[in-house]
Amino acid sequence: MEQWNNVELTNMSKKSYTLNHAYDAAEKLNKENTAKSSNGNGTSADESTAADGDLLKPGSDVRPKVEPEDVKSLLRRLYGITISEVKEIVAYDDRNFFVKEDSNVKNPLIVTHCPHGYVLKILNSLDSKKEDFVDAQNQMLLYLGKHSVKCPRPVANATGKYYSVERLNGNSNVVRLLEFIPGEIFHQVPVTKHLLYRSGEYLARLDRALKNFTHQAYESHKTLWMLQSVPELRQFLYVVKDQEQRLICDEVIDAFEAKVLSQLPSMEHQIIHGDFNEQNIVVEQVPNQTEYTIKGVIDFGDTSKSPLIFEIGIALTYMILQANDLANGGIFLSGYTSLNPIENSELALLKYCVTARFVQSLVMGLYTHTLHPTNEYLLVTQEKGWKLLQKLWRESFDDIDELWASTGHQYLTQSNK
Repeated sequence: MEQWNNVELTNMSKKSYTLNHAYDAAEKLNKENTAKSSNGNGTSADESTAADGDLLKPGSDVRPKVEPEDVKSLLRRLYGITISEVKEIVAYDDRNFFVKEDSNVKNPLIVTHCPHGYVLKILNSLDSKKEDFVDAQNQMLLYLGKHSVKCPRPVANATGKYYSVERLNGNSNVVRLLEFIPGEIFHQVPVTKHLLYRSGEYLARLDRALKNFTHQAYESHKTLWMLQSVPELRQFLYVVKDQEQRLICDEVIDAFEAKVLSQLPSMEHQIIHGDFNEQNIVVEQVPNQTEYTIKGVIDFGDTSKSPLIFEIGIALTYMILQANDLANGGIFLSGYTSLNPIENSELALLKYCVTARFVQSLVMGLYTHTLHPTNEYLLVTQEKGWKLLQKLWRESFDDIDELWASTGHQYLTQSNK
C-alpha cells in the first residue's frame, strides 16, 4: 500500500479525464435521501436527526459502496475537476479520496485552486441523512478558518453549495470536497513529551475558538461516538469474546453512567471536535529542530455539543495510546489546562471519561471489523488499548489523578517546553 504524507493510501488511478456532462441538481436525490431511514421507519432527515433510532444499530453496514468510476464521475460532474491522480485514504465508516487535479486543464468551477490537492469525502449512509449536520460542519470549518485554526476548507460545487446528495449504487450519500492540508500525521512521527504538550495547547486553542460557534443542528445531533451514547454500547458487547475484557466493559459503562452522565445538566457544554486523535492531527517539524509541532486538525465528522470535559477525555485517551504510557497523559493535560483551565469538580470526572472512550473505541472497532474484516485500520488500538484499559481500570484508577498532575508538573519544571 502506498503512502501520501505518511497516510496510507490505496492507488486507484493516474489517468486524466475531462468535464463532459452537466451537473444534475441535487433536489431529487435529497428527496430520496429523506424518504426512508436506515431503520425502515420512514422518518424524515429532520426527524431522524433527533431520534434515538438514528444511532447505529448492530448489524448495520453504513459504509458507502463506491466504485472507482463513481469517484471519477463525481469529481468531473460536481467540481469540474480533470484528475491527474486519485488515491483512497483509509477511513472508518466513510470513503475518502485524495485528489490531484490536472493543472494543464482549465477548470472554471473552482475559483481558488489548492496546489496541494483535495479530499473527496463520501459520507456513510447514516450520517448522509443529517444534512443539517453536514451544513454545520461546513460552517464550522469556514468559521475556524477565520479564527486562525488550520483545517480543511470546503469547496463549493457546480451549484455553489458545499455539499450534495448523490445516488451511489443503491444508496444516497452526501458528497463534499475539502482542500488538502499537507504535512505528516501525528501517528507517523515520534511521540515526544514536547509533542504531547503542544497537542494539549493546540486543542485548548481549538476549543477556545469553538466556544462562540453555534449552529442549530448541534442542538439535536446525536451519534454513537458521543460519550453521551456510551450506555448504547451494551448492545454491541457480544463482539467482545474475552470474559475479563467483557467484565471491564460492563463495569466502566456502569460507572460512567453513575458518576458522569448523572451530572450532565450541571456540566459546561459547547461545540467540541470530539475525535482529536493521532489520525486527525497534522504535524510539521520545527525549523532547525528534531521536534514536531501541530500544524492543523482534520475530520470534523464527530463534532457535537457536549461537555467540554468529554473533549479532553477523548483526546487524552488517544494521547495515552500513542505514548503507550498512562503517566505521560499528564503532559498533554498540562498543555491543555495552561490555556484553558478546567474546574476541579470536572477534572475529577476525567478518568471516567478516559476509560469510557477506551471501551467505546475498542468495542466499536471490534464490531465494525466484523463487517469489514480486511480493514485493519479498525483494529489499530486493540492490543495496546486493552492492556492500557486493564492497567488503568484494575491497577491505577484510584491514583491516576495524582499521577497525571505530578507528571505534568514535573515536565513544566524540568523543561523549557
